[in-house]
Amino acid sequence: MERLKKRKEFLRAARGAKWVTPGLILQCWRRDDDSSSRMGFTVTKRVGNSVVRNRVKRRLREVVRQDKAHAQTGFDYVVIGRKSTITRSLCDLTQDLSGAFRGVHKKMNR
Repeated sequence: MERLKKRKEFLRAARGAKWVTPGLILQCWRRDDDSSSRMGFTVTKRVGNSVVRNRVKRRLREVVRQDKAHAQTGFDYVVIGRKSTITRSLCDLTQDLSGAFRGVHKKMNR
């Protein structure tokens, strides 16, 4: 799975479908091509200092690595960490992510 790195890619995903869970927020944008899905991770300064934000991003990357089967090809995803991401268990975060994938794709197919 490729990574989103440029600001314009993150902004494009913000215009797409969004799903909010207690542990994370997932944004999704359908691209025109059928290449592999791409993932981006972000955490705002409201969550904490740089140490906390990096820990949140590491937890999110691990959850996505374990549950990337729900990601469909041709989509860009942005996973946004929340304050509760640091205290939630990895099992709960995995359930949040899989539910967010289902919800986002349900919105995109309407």
